[in-house]
Amino acid sequence: MADEFYREFEHTGDIGIEVEAPTRALLFARALTAVARIMVEPDAVNVREHRTLEVRADDDTDLMHDLLASAINLLLADGFIWRDAEVEEREGGLLATLSGEQYDPGRHALRTELKAVTYHQLSVVEEGPRWRARVIFDV
Repeated sequence: MADEFYREFEHTGDIGIEVEAPTRALLFARALTAVARIMVEPDAVNVREHRTLEVRADDDTDLMHDLLASAINLLLADGFIWRDAEVEEREGGLLATLSGEQYDPGRHALRTELKAVTYHQLSVVEEGPRWRARVIFDV
């Protein structure tokens, strides 16, 4: 499954996404949303609470890695799954708000368990009026 703003691809036993957006903040928000949709069927996720993640890094590649790793950890460690994400740019970092609920195996169909974000081929680039990212995950 893929939406118009991201594309999934297989990579030597792993899974990856390519995401694009007209702004930097929206690129990060779309990457977060894509991760959630890869892990859990989005139609079953209700917005009952919000979680925030704040990350700081020296460059966009590290920001993407750290933001997505923190989000994956929300599901793996805290059992929180989201269906939507908003991202605000902050000096030296990002503030993400994830909207969702606690994971319920009786209601949420686990699609793919993402274990980690890799640095392999990880990129975040501005190409003219568009932003693009490529991320590969360990599964």
